[in-house]
Amino acid sequence: MNRIFKSIWCEQTRTWVAASEHAVARGGRASSVVASAGGLEKVLKLSILGAASLIAMGVVGPFAEEAMAANNAGVCLTYNGSSNNTSGTGGWFADGCKSAGWVQGMVTNSKTDWVGLTADDTQIVLDGSAGSIYFRTGGINGNVLTMSNATGGVLLSGLAAGVNPTDAVNMSQLTSLSTSTATGITSLSTSTATSIASLSTSMLSLGVGVVTQDASTGAISVGANSPGLTVDFAGGQGARTLTGVAAGVNATDAVNVGQLASLSTSTAAGLSTAASGVASLSTSLLGAAGDLASLSTSASTGLATADSGIASLSTSLLGTADNVTSLSTSLSTVNANLAGLQTSVDNVVSYDDPSKSAITLGGAGVTTPVLLTNVAAGKIAATSTDAVNGSQLYTLQQEFSQQYDLLTSQVSSLSTSVSGLQGSVSANTGTASGDNSTASGDNATASGTNSTANGTNSTASGDNSTASGTNASASGENSTATGTDSTASGSNSTANGTNSTASGDNSTASGTNASATGENSTASGTNASATGENSTATGTASTASGSNSTANGTNSTASGENSTATGTDSTASGSNSTANGTNSTASGDNSTASGTNASATGENSTATGTDSTASGSNSTANGTNSTASGDNSTASGTNASATGENSTATGTDSTASGSNSTANGANSTASGDNSTASGTNASATGENSTATGTDSTASGSNSTANGTNSTASGNNSTASGTNASATGENSTATGTDSAASGTNSTANGTNSTASGDNSTASGTNASATGENSTATGTASTASGSNSTANGANSTASGAGATATGENAAATGAGATATGNNASASGTSSTAGGANAIASGENSTANGANSTASGNGSSAFGESAAAAGDGSTALGSNAVASGVGSVATGAGSVASGANSSAYGTGSNATGAGSVAIGQGATASGSNSVALGTGSVASEDNTVSVGSAGSERRITNVAAGVNATDAVNVGQLNSAVSGIRNQMDGMQGQIDTLARDAYSGIAAATALTMIPDVDPGKTLAVGIGTANFKGYQASALGATARITQNLKVKTGVSYSGSNYVWGAGMSYQW
Repeated sequence: MNRIFKSIWCEQTRTWVAASEHAVARGGRASSVVASAGGLEKVLKLSILGAASLIAMGVVGPFAEEAMAANNAGVCLTYNGSSNNTSGTGGWFADGCKSAGWVQGMVTNSKTDWVGLTADDTQIVLDGSAGSIYFRTGGINGNVLTMSNATGGVLLSGLAAGVNPTDAVNMSQLTSLSTSTATGITSLSTSTATSIASLSTSMLSLGVGVVTQDASTGAISVGANSPGLTVDFAGGQGARTLTGVAAGVNATDAVNVGQLASLSTSTAAGLSTAASGVASLSTSLLGAAGDLASLSTSASTGLATADSGIASLSTSLLGTADNVTSLSTSLSTVNANLAGLQTSVDNVVSYDDPSKSAITLGGAGVTTPVLLTNVAAGKIAATSTDAVNGSQLYTLQQEFSQQYDLLTSQVSSLSTSVSGLQGSVSANTGTASGDNSTASGDNATASGTNSTANGTNSTASGDNSTASGTNASASGENSTATGTDSTASGSNSTANGTNSTASGDNSTASGTNASATGENSTASGTNASATGENSTATGTASTASGSNSTANGTNSTASGENSTATGTDSTASGSNSTANGTNSTASGDNSTASGTNASATGENSTATGTDSTASGSNSTANGTNSTASGDNSTASGTNASATGENSTATGTDSTASGSNSTANGANSTASGDNSTASGTNASATGENSTATGTDSTASGSNSTANGTNSTASGNNSTASGTNASATGENSTATGTDSAASGTNSTANGTNSTASGDNSTASGTNASATGENSTATGTASTASGSNSTANGANSTASGAGATATGENAAATGAGATATGNNASASGTSSTAGGANAIASGENSTANGANSTASGNGSSAFGESAAAAGDGSTALGSNAVASGVGSVATGAGSVASGANSSAYGTGSNATGAGSVAIGQGATASGSNSVALGTGSVASEDNTVSVGSAGSERRITNVAAGVNATDAVNVGQLNSAVSGIRNQMDGMQGQIDTLARDAYSGIAAATALTMIPDVDPGKTLAVGIGTANFKGYQASALGATARITQNLKVKTGVSYSGSNYVWGAGMSYQW
């Protein structure tokens, strides 16, 4: 237990010495025993200097003002290596020196002369006219030397500047540190700003964005002859990273990340050294080390954003590659583009010399700096040569400013605490009830073992706890509370700052109103709060409530498990989320938001860039104001938007709203499900549509538009080529200015048009407007339904018409024209051969210059002509002009209706005439001329010769049918037969006459039989007759059945023949 001692004045030595509270001076019951030795006063004064050196070694701590005496006390004097001692009885002093290994160096410039004080609770009191100062050892292993006066604080003056890591530092060093730190930060900010300003103003416009090297000097220039003052490295997909940048030397040279990293490292090293020196003065600077570590973390986190920028550049370059691919469809404009490129050579960037070690922006000899904009964040690494942008330096500057302000505040607080030591000793009302505890200050309470309470109403109730400051409270084991109203209730917790709270085990709260309630949590900064387990909150009003969360920056919030929020007003609420940048928000699980106002709300989402938003699950938004709201969506580029599920938007103002859609290129739009838009202003709005090329549009379902300004609006349509248009369902347009508007139509060739359903146009200016039509060849036209035009300038305008050959024309329905300049104008007509013409309905003209003008006519042979309806001309120059006429043979003519001319030069002019044989002529109607030179001039005649050139018809077979010709043999046989027939016919006539006469007589005999009289019922009679000598007899009867009904019958016989008959009548 503690024993209370008091100080007793020694007259002999003129010093104060420790004595029991029961001892009395000058003749009391228990005499005071004091050490008496020559030069003791001097030695004790020197020992005070040694104690001061211990204080300078950083072991100053809070203490309680108590009496200076203890059991087993003793004073040991050593001179030239021999030990002397003075001791007392009653247990006040022990004989001899307790140890030969006490700390040496207690007397200036002496290793063998020193004084030692030993006791269970050794204390030293220096009393002077200005007041008293108390020294006392403490701590677990006696490693704490407490110095105090009545007011609690003691000012150390004349303190030399510390040299070693454990030396104390004086106010001059602290002031120098503050000045050098401020100067270093100012220099860093100024030099960095200057470097960036120089970099920003050192490049001219890139023109067409091509970097070229001078063939003779190897120098690279950026728009040397351009009047512009801005260089924009941004491509169609956003900012680019400038790599391979050598370390800048001159004021206008660009700086690389390596220089920045070196600057950051040296600055961090300087700040770290400063933190070590300040930390040795008081535990109140523990927060400074945390702030410096936080600064390193913030800088590292801020610069790590560069990696994301590089990833964005990689994605953007992919979009550039796609745009280059789309150029393949625009080869027709290459010459014009090359001409335009030539005019922009003066605006390109080139190396200064062949070594390619430097680039002077603005061109050789230009001294005016130019602005370099859209520089992507450079990679932060020791070996990095990337350029850094203003955003990276701004973030670093902000973090340095915050840490510097916090360090200045803490140093000021320390200065205030140190200044308080100058006060004088006053009455102490503190209570130290714990073993080895110390309480200093009004109502101070130290109840924990080895606890220390320093300050009005301060409380140290935890074992090994320390509470420093008005109302400070340290209740946790090994806890430390420093600052007014500070509270450290967690085990091994530290609260440093006014109203700071550290309630979690192993927690640390540094800063005014800072609160660390979570286990192993750390809160650094005014109003900072770390409530989650293993959480860290760094910065004013920062909050880390999630387990293993980190909030770094003013008003930053990390509420999600394993979340990280870095930057002013940043928020990371999702599990494993990361928010990096001013006002950035990461609320989705595993989400990442990097950049000012960046927002990642979807699960596993990533938002990188100012105002970027990733709200869909597994979504990625990369670029200023980019938005990825669809699940698994990706938006890369300024104002890029990917709202559809699994969608991807790459490029400035690109939009992918359809499910599984892809938009790649500035202002590109992919709104259809599974759609793809690649190229500036490309638009794919149809389901499964694809638009590739500048201003390309694919609005139809499953449509494809490939080429500048190409359009595919029909379902399943395809448009390939500049200005190509496929508007019909299942249509295909291939070639510059090609158009396929019909359903299932195909247009293939420059300016080709297929407007009819199922139509096909192939060739430059080919046109297929008819349904199911086909036009193949330059300027070919198929306007009729089911028509086909095949050949340059060929035309098929009739329904079902076919024109094959250059300038061939099939204008009639079902017509066919085959051959150069062939023409088939008649319905179902056919013209085959160069210049062949078939104008009649169902006509056929086959042969060069052949003509079939009659309906149903046919002309076969060169220059053959069939003019009559149903006529046929077969042979060179054959002419069939009569209706139904046939002319066969070179030069044959059939002009009569239904006439036929067979043979070279044959001529059938009569209606129905036939001329067979060379030179045969049939001029009579229905005449026939058989044989060479035969002439049939009379109607209905057959001629086998001509006048003077008659012919016999020989070898005539016997005729069979009625119209067969008979030969002479048949004629003679017919005459003989006629005679025989006439003879037999006379006998037959005679027989017929006899039978006729008998019949007449028999009929007459029947009429001669009388009828039944009225009133009688039956009458029977006979009759007889004679005609030309032929006699006949008859028997008959008549019966009256009723008054009105009567029946009659009879039979007559004449020669060998007989006749009978019967009849009935009804009368009324």
